[in-house]
Amino acid sequence: MRPVDLSHLSVRQMRAFAAVARAGSFTAAARQIHLTQSAVSMLVQQLEDTLGLKLFDRGAVVLLTAAGQQLLPFARRILDDLQQIAEGASDLRALRTGLLRVVAPQMLACTWVAAVLGEFERDHPDIGLRVADAMADEVVSIVRRGEAELGVGPERATGEDVTSTFLMDVPIRVVCSARHRLAQQRAVSWRKLRDERWVIYSSEFNRHIERLLHAHDSSLSMQTAVEVKYLTTALSLVGVGTGLALVPDYGRLFAPNFDVRFIKLRAPDIRRRYYIYQRRGLALTPPAEAFVKMLRSAARNDG
Repeated sequence: MRPVDLSHLSVRQMRAFAAVARAGSFTAAARQIHLTQSAVSMLVQQLEDTLGLKLFDRGAVVLLTAAGQQLLPFARRILDDLQQIAEGASDLRALRTGLLRVVAPQMLACTWVAAVLGEFERDHPDIGLRVADAMADEVVSIVRRGEAELGVGPERATGEDVTSTFLMDVPIRVVCSARHRLAQQRAVSWRKLRDERWVIYSSEFNRHIERLLHAHDSSLSMQTAVEVKYLTTALSLVGVGTGLALVPDYGRLFAPNFDVRFIKLRAPDIRRRYYIYQRRGLALTPPAEAFVKMLRSAARNDG
């Protein structure tokens, strides 16, 4: 017995088979599925040839054979499954279903990214949201492990398996206690910060700042008072007078909570480049594509 060559089976053949069985006529079936009678007859004949079975007794009335009766439920199930696939794909494209998985540094996640997520949720309420807030140094590795589809964060080395695309420049501010001598200043130069002690919350960021300072003036440096893990902890310590910190401008939302002041830096002014991270070679889901568009729109508006 020869095996059935599945490559010769087609959805059009299944549709024609099911339509003729439902209508009891090749002509009526052709009208229902918007084909000619000869096309429907040819499709059913091709299906019978591929299966090696006669599906209809063709006479004054078209009737299913015993084989046709046994196979019809399978054909209908295949057509139903294909319809569900088509409807599911339509829902995904229209953002009526799906999941958005994002990772961002803790402070960025609860300020700037949270605002964009709020807009996304209002526009696409049927999309599930899964947001990981992490340290900036962890964003790339979380994307690499597939725990988030998108990462948003400051510039970091990615390796070959993660890509980065530029999103925005964020001004870096010096943050001091509300009781500090600089608290009332609108801007401050680095020369006035020579004797200050600093709260450090990212070794990579600290090295980046040191390189920028040395490039501007080799005599400039930062004296560490304490090193912590999270930016919120750094702000808390700044608020009680432990030292100063360098913080992205979006963190100013928390200034009242920690009783701190955000002050512009001069000579040199410092900005941090932020990127969108994703796994190399993996196409973004429709929710992720829509969210990237919103991120870029928000970045342009803030710029």
